[in-house]
Amino acid sequence: MEINLIEKFILLAINKKNGKFLIDSLSLNYGIAGAILLEMSELNKIAIQNKRLSVVDVKLTDYKVVDECVKLISNSKKTRRTKYWINKLGNKASGFKKVIINDLYNKKIIKINKSTYVWGLFTFYKYPIINTKLVDEIKMKLKRIVIESKKTDLNNLLLLSLMNSCKLTRVLFTNRKEYRAANKKIKELTKSIEISEAVSQALKKIQAAVVAATS
Repeated sequence: MEINLIEKFILLAINKKNGKFLIDSLSLNYGIAGAILLEMSELNKIAIQNKRLSVVDVKLTDYKVVDECVKLISNSKKTRRTKYWINKLGNKASGFKKVIINDLYNKKIIKINKSTYVWGLFTFYKYPIINTKLVDEIKMKLKRIVIESKKTDLNNLLLLSLMNSCKLTRVLFTNRKEYRAANKKIKELTKSIEISEAVSQALKKIQAAVVAATS
C-alpha cells in the first residue's frame, strides 16, 4: 500500500493500541508542517535559496494537503524564510490533520473513535490503528536503517530526520541510552547519504525550524 511521508509521520505519532497521539499537540502540529515541506521538497516542489523558501513547480499533485500548501506559498507576496512557513503551516495543522486522518481512514489503516463528555460539550477523538502490520513494518525498517547503518532512500531519511526533530525517535528506541545513540546516528546518516544540495539545504532549514518551533 502506497502512503506518503506525511501519512507515515502521523501513523508513527499514534499509539497503535489506544489511538492517542504520542507527542504533544505543539510537536505534532509543527511536525505535520515539517512533513508537508519535506514531502514537497522530495517532490521537487520547493527550493530554499538565501534562507528563503519558494515554490518552483506549481503543478498540482492530486494530494489535497500538498496542493493547498503549493497554492498558499506560491500566492505569497513575499519570498519568506523557512521558519515563517513552518509557523504558518503549523498554525493550520489541525485542518491538515483532519484531511490526513480521513485519508488514512479511507485506506482502512486506522479507525476514528469519537467520544463526547459533559452533555456533548467536549469531544475527543482517538485513532486506533487497524493495519498494525503496515505500521510495524515501517518501524522495523526505520530501526534497521539506524542500527545497521543500512543504505536507505530519501523518503526514509527525511522521515527519520523529522522524527528526530520532534523527539519521536523514542517510538523506535524506548531505552534512553539507545534513544540518544539513535539520534546521533540519524544525524550522521543525514550527512553521509547522497542527496542533492537543494534537498540537503531544505532538510537542514526545515529541521532547524521545526526544532525552534517545538522548543
